[in-house]
Amino acid sequence: MRFMIHPSLRATMFGLIAGIDGLGTSVAFAALIFSGTLAEGFAAGVSVMLLSSVLLGAYISLRSRFPTSVAQVQETTIAILASAIVAATATMSTADGGQKVATAFAILATSTFATGAFFYFSGRFGLGAMVRFLPFSVVAGFLAGSGWLLIEGALMMVSHTDGAIGMLQSLGQFSVLAILLPALLFALILTAGLRLMSNPLVMPAIMIAAIALFHLSLWAAGLPIEDARARGWLPELSGASGLQLHSPLAILREADWGVVLSVLPMLVSVPLIAMAGLLLNTSGLELAAGKDIDADAELKTTGQANIFVSLIGGASGFTGIGMTLLARRLGVIGRAAGLASAAAMTLALPFATELAGAVPLFLAAGLMMMLGGELLYDWAVATRRTLPHLEWAAVLTIVLTMMVFGFITGIAIGLAFSVITFVFNYARLPAIRLAASGRNRRSNTDRSASALRVLEEKGETIHILELQNYLFFGTMEQVVSAVRRRLAEDHPPQFLILDFRYVSGVDSAAITGLAKIFRMATVENVAITLTALPETVARSLAHAMQEAQDHGTVTVAADLDHALEACEERLILEDDNAKEPEGIAEQLVRALGPHRRLADLIAVMERTQHARGAILIHSGEEADDIYIVAKGSVKVQMQLASGRMLRLRTMTAGAVLGEVAFYLRGPRTADVVVEQDATLCTLTRTVLEGLERNDPELAVLAHRLFAHALAERVAIANRLVSLLSN
Repeated sequence: MRFMIHPSLRATMFGLIAGIDGLGTSVAFAALIFSGTLAEGFAAGVSVMLLSSVLLGAYISLRSRFPTSVAQVQETTIAILASAIVAATATMSTADGGQKVATAFAILATSTFATGAFFYFSGRFGLGAMVRFLPFSVVAGFLAGSGWLLIEGALMMVSHTDGAIGMLQSLGQFSVLAILLPALLFALILTAGLRLMSNPLVMPAIMIAAIALFHLSLWAAGLPIEDARARGWLPELSGASGLQLHSPLAILREADWGVVLSVLPMLVSVPLIAMAGLLLNTSGLELAAGKDIDADAELKTTGQANIFVSLIGGASGFTGIGMTLLARRLGVIGRAAGLASAAAMTLALPFATELAGAVPLFLAAGLMMMLGGELLYDWAVATRRTLPHLEWAAVLTIVLTMMVFGFITGIAIGLAFSVITFVFNYARLPAIRLAASGRNRRSNTDRSASALRVLEEKGETIHILELQNYLFFGTMEQVVSAVRRRLAEDHPPQFLILDFRYVSGVDSAAITGLAKIFRMATVENVAITLTALPETVARSLAHAMQEAQDHGTVTVAADLDHALEACEERLILEDDNAKEPEGIAEQLVRALGPHRRLADLIAVMERTQHARGAILIHSGEEADDIYIVAKGSVKVQMQLASGRMLRLRTMTAGAVLGEVAFYLRGPRTADVVVEQDATLCTLTRTVLEGLERNDPELAVLAHRLFAHALAERVAIANRLVSLLSN
């Protein structure tokens, strides 16, 4: 028979597990920070850590878009805060213990407030993905380095010394070994238990068993609790009891804010690492739950919670993936998970000092070693299988730098690597989207057969570079080198077009590179046209362009199509054999070759004159006519959603227009406007259908003409597709 467990019982069981975990980590975090000269703040530290977890858990549970969220103070930033506090209070040689403790709480409050504000405004302005601009290897290095700092802090807590040499020297002392060896053993047992067994009761069971075994050993040995406390096996409580909290006003009044300001550089990384941890946890929960989580909404909620926590001098925190997934496994759904966790820790608050005083220091130290070891393994060892060798080497470099030279140097190395990685990876992106010649990239202008032959023969003298992305010192050399190679060829171009349509911006190095291209073009007598030039780039280029324009080297065009059209016109004008055919008959001969019925075809067409600006075709109207431009030019255009008219094609003498919609029997898709006074020959559907019935030979000749026009356009399109696919 299967028994159903009531949801409230499930929530209660989970709350007890989360409460024990929260109490244990609160004691460990407080012991890590408030030891040595700060030992008198230990009781208040435990209370603040526990209350911080209560506030974080309750607020985030009630406001999160992911109802099962369970939030607590997280270990990833505690190690950094502990290092900052140790560094700060070490400079306060003349201060008493009370002022040092107040300063420690001031550092905690400042860091937590900064983290909360950073979270909130990042979510408020949709910058949740900002931290992802940090390379994964740098984030992994920071997290692994935090793991080392936890281990180092635990060792310092046990040995009461700073630095590796001091810790090594203290290993010969029995009082140190009496705590260190049990701490190592506890860390190993806890790690093995968590890896070998998935039962959620493993961690709290091991912790309770360790505490019970310690006190049982004291009882068996007849050693009073106070003697154990005097030997340093239990934390020193200085007669404190119950919930111990420092007044925010007392912290403001007693803290040395000059010392707090001195460690702000160390605290800069705390919000970044905290955000990385929150976003990584959010991504993990999305995968586990199979649903999207609004990262920006979570940032805002978590930011508000941390700002509230900062008012009591508490530590920052966010949703933990382990406890949240544990709640789901136990069947605790909805907001009951976070509220049950907060309720259990709330019940422990009145007894925070007494409970903390009963936790042996080896357990706090061992828990820190286990958490630090997990971070080190997950981010510095396990990533070897997933990261490229270079990126994994960067992770190790950051961790080793933190070990040898300290946290600040490690952060500096990580940020430097981040910049170098960005420059290296971005510089590898192609700055040239497309390189083409005027032979295989044409303007949207339909020309006569003789003009097309000229462009086929001389199109290589037009060289086109479509640029893209952000042009800076890392990518501009690609463009300069490409131009230099083309100018050095046996047949250098006559025209160079640089298209900026896909360029997002330039830096000063890119401006210098463009000026170099202008000088090379001036020497080689090559005309440069800059197209789709952004206003910001144009302002930056103003000086370099002025010098080149004085030599007649540089011009500016609205877009690539108009630049190509201008270059093509110059090539055609320079060729004596490219004169436009004077009549429709000559145009048809050039398109179809000599044919005895050409005159008859011309005779069945209607000849009309149109002035510049006249509209021949309206978009959407019925397609019952095909036009042949006998003289002048027309342009095909369409209106964009913004209201701007976009030119699609310009069609000159000999061009056929309107045949696609005519054959498809669909509506016109664009407007056709006379660009220069034009003479057109029109073949109507009625006439063509009559030819098909009464004069099939002439109808076939007409269809040949229209098929020839379509084939030319397809050939040009195929050439462009082939170019883009290379």
